[in-house]
Amino acid sequence: MKKALCLAAFLVLMVQVPLWCYDTSPSSWQIVPEAIYATATGGGAWVTELQITSFGTVPAAIYVYFDYTGGSRGSFLLHAGLPQYRSVRYNNILGELQVLDPGFTYFGRVGSLFCYTESSESLIQIQAKTVNGNFGKVFPGLNPLEGTTAAAGRPMMIQDLVQNATYRTSVGLYNSDDVSITVTLTIVDQDNVTIGLPFTKTLNAYGFLSFNPFVQAGVPAGTFANCWLYINVTTGGSSGNGLMGYGSIANNLTNDTSALMARQYDTLGSAAPPAPIRH
Repeated sequence: MKKALCLAAFLVLMVQVPLWCYDTSPSSWQIVPEAIYATATGGGAWVTELQITSFGTVPAAIYVYFDYTGGSRGSFLLHAGLPQYRSVRYNNILGELQVLDPGFTYFGRVGSLFCYTESSESLIQIQAKTVNGNFGKVFPGLNPLEGTTAAAGRPMMIQDLVQNATYRTSVGLYNSDDVSITVTLTIVDQDNVTIGLPFTKTLNAYGFLSFNPFVQAGVPAGTFANCWLYINVTTGGSSGNGLMGYGSIANNLTNDTSALMARQYDTLGSAAPPAPIRH
């Protein structure tokens, strides 16, 4: 099944998630920002584990696309009918897709997972964990909404970028929309000074990219800490779909890693938080 047909069905329903829901509520489709099955720098291999829990009143037939740099695979039926409040778990989701799609090589790949059901009454919640031996990082399944995506006029940021002898940073971007997105990215230090030069990326519909932001900014050898990445979409995106982003910090000595999630940059469209109770 093509994504266009899948999304057309959702447009007919005129809803991605129930109108009463929160941004993190179960949904009929979610995006896993990163899924990997590849050799790790420093030894071992990274694999992404995945748990899916069903919340809808109708057992969930769960499908998945794997979108990677340069292409897309799927969709594939992961589970034919997961009952309400039941869970299914995969120790290596890309290894599972390798079984379902033997004509393609998944080892050595990294990308995003586009997971969906075919009914607005079949809702799912997803949790991903990428591991290598005793080390790992977690990513939640994300609903493509204004709060989780960047679009033209709705920038995002990734905090705590670092580059030194101990740590390196990578960034991943995923376009959850069916039109291309162009984005300008700028690294900013603790004093609001631009590091290197801003750089531009274009992602096709459902496109995925990963890169070292310091290399892209033209400063591959410098030492930097306490930085953040400004994600400014110049064309593309919408109120419902747009650009998702994440960062990953890896320890050069131990290969341990941690996840950084993109956050909204502007306060526009958001209610101010209440005054703190504690002082």
